[in-house]
Amino acid sequence: MKSANPENEYIPIDLRISVRRDTLRLISEMAQDMGISINEVFSFLAEDSVIDLELMEDFNKINIPSKCSIDDLKNALLKKRLC
Repeated sequence: MKSANPENEYIPIDLRISVRRDTLRLISEMAQDMGISINEVFSFLAEDSVIDLELMEDFNKINIPSKCSIDDLKNALLKKRLC
């Protein structure tokens, strides 16, 4: 995986994770179908899971109340969907 931004180079990280047997089977099949390693599948999954975070608004501008009513929560969710 190559990045267009040289400051955004890929850095190898050795990780030890635990997944269910079925999950490992599916990831292994995915890697085999794609002709890549299991490590590359995990790398793609990690990249895809955070790719939109950079595009989101500034998190410092988000106000998180210490408590809210159920109606407040419903209204906030409805407002977010309508925007």
